[in-house]
Amino acid sequence: MQNLKYILSHWLTITVLCSSIVLLLSHTHTEAEIKNVPEWDMNFHYDVGKPIKISGIEDNLSGLTYHPESDHLFAVLNHPTQLIEMTKQGDIVRRIHLDGFVDTESVDYLGNNTFVVSEERRQQLVFFSINDTTTKVSYDKSERLPMNWAEHSNRGMEGVAWSAQYGFFVLQEEPPRILNHVLHHTETSIDVEKLNHSLPDHVDDLAGISLFYAEQQPFLLVLSEASNALHMINLSGDKVASLSLKTGPFNFWPIMKQPEGVAVDNDGHIYIVGEPNQMLKLNRKTTLKQSF
Repeated sequence: MQNLKYILSHWLTITVLCSSIVLLLSHTHTEAEIKNVPEWDMNFHYDVGKPIKISGIEDNLSGLTYHPESDHLFAVLNHPTQLIEMTKQGDIVRRIHLDGFVDTESVDYLGNNTFVVSEERRQQLVFFSINDTTTKVSYDKSERLPMNWAEHSNRGMEGVAWSAQYGFFVLQEEPPRILNHVLHHTETSIDVEKLNHSLPDHVDDLAGISLFYAEQQPFLLVLSEASNALHMINLSGDKVASLSLKTGPFNFWPIMKQPEGVAVDNDGHIYIVGEPNQMLKLNRKTTLKQSF
């Protein structure tokens, strides 16, 4: 009987040890394997964290952008209309009141402390600049660009991303589509039909967009609230990668309540915000060859 217990005990120990080794090896990648994985493979290169609640924001957290000079994030609320500067850990640094603005859904950073926000109801882009002490921006003193193409006044202008080379990429929420708007002759227009055909058929809406660089090439990160997924496409209209924002058995449970905005920092970490006051970080595990 003692011999049987001894054998069973050692058999159990060996089984657990072997299982641990197999599990460790399955999560260990050689340098050669890492080099063979594309920079944009989000399932390989990213760890999905857990959403946090941003203290000081009660509701209506919508768009997000990254400000490389301060290494901070700037988020927009649609009610009350505010631009929120915060750390990448979600700590609020300051609030900038957007006086006279209406239904601000998204934001992007253009450089030189200049931002653009989209007003969904008015169907326009609004441009303004800030400095380190700005606490209020006046709508009347801001530049505006009408974008009267949305089929529904409250189902358009859901996201905006900007590139010095390709102009503005603007999302219509429903029916979902991406539009490209160039302002200058030096900007290159994109075939938006190819961009839209690259999105999966099951995408029922579009919520957020961000321009993302990998291996010196521009890509678009497109966020869908209804499908709870993040999609990556290149500007030629090719689907590059997708990442589910669901968890649990069969990926049934959404990680976030209502994902709305997405941004990428200098290290390639991806940040997603959503209503009412959530932020999710996708942690980049490997070095990203990125340029802004």
